[in-house]
Amino acid sequence: MHSSPDIQPPQIEGMFWQPDLATTAPKGNWDLLGVNTFVPQWSIVESKSWFDLDMDFPKWEKNISLKKLNQKPWAENIILGLAGEYDEKTARANVVNLATHSKKIIEQTQSYPLKGYYFPVEADPTWICVDDLAKAINILAKPVWISIYSAEQTPHHLDSWLRSWLPEHTGVFFQDGVGVGTRTPEQARKTLEQLQLEFGKEHIIIVLEAFRPRKNGQFRSAYPWEIAEQLKAYEGQKVYIFDGPHYMNRWTVYAVTLWYKLRYG
Repeated sequence: MHSSPDIQPPQIEGMFWQPDLATTAPKGNWDLLGVNTFVPQWSIVESKSWFDLDMDFPKWEKNISLKKLNQKPWAENIILGLAGEYDEKTARANVVNLATHSKKIIEQTQSYPLKGYYFPVEADPTWICVDDLAKAINILAKPVWISIYSAEQTPHHLDSWLRSWLPEHTGVFFQDGVGVGTRTPEQARKTLEQLQLEFGKEHIIIVLEAFRPRKNGQFRSAYPWEIAEQLKAYEGQKVYIFDGPHYMNRWTVYAVTLWYKLRYG
C-alpha cells in the first residue's frame, strides 16, 4: 500500500559512524536507504588518528583511507568529524584545545572533496560553559556542524538557548532522543520543528537514533519496525542515522528498505 501523494517521504541522506576498532573499516549497504553522506564522528580521538592522513598524531592499530572511504556508494559525500574525546566531560573541558587540533585536520584535508566538517563535542542545556563551544567553533572553517541533545522529554526554550550562543552559519544535528528512551518520535518531531522555525530547515537536521536501551544499561540495535516508526514521524525531513556500523546491519537495512518502498513507492 502506497502512502497518500500529499505525504513527503523522509529523505535518508546521512549515516554516522562512531569509529572503534571493532567496526574499522566500516561496511554496510546503507545506500539502499538513499544514504550518500557519511559522517565519521572523529578523525582523532584520545590524540590518536583513525585515518591515514599525514598528521602529527599516532594512529590507532586500525586506520582507514579517506580516499577509499569516499569510493563507497554510501560515502559519496563525507562530513568529516574532527578532534574529540570518548568521554564527554573530558571533551567539554578541553573544547578549545580540540578546536586547535581540529583546525590542523582541516588544513591537512583541503585537497579532499569534503562536504563539510563535524566538530564532535556535543552540547545540551546543562553545559554551563557552552560559550566555550562557541569560541571553539569560531576557530574552525565553515561549513561546520555540531550536535545537540536534551534530557528533557519536551524541552522548553531549547531554541532560545541555542540562539544565545550558536555562531552564525553553523549546522546543527538534533539527536532525537528516541534511542536513549527520552522521548517518542512524535515528540522529537515537535521539538525539531520548533528549532527549524527559529533557525531554518536547512540548518537543523534530525539524527535518528537506531538503538534502544537494554535493562543492563547497554544498548541494542533498534528493530526494523522501531526505525520505521521514527521515519514515519520524520516524513518530509532530511534524516541522518546514528550509527550504521554498530546498529544498522544488512538485514535491518533490507527490512527498512522494503518497508520504505511499500509505504512511499
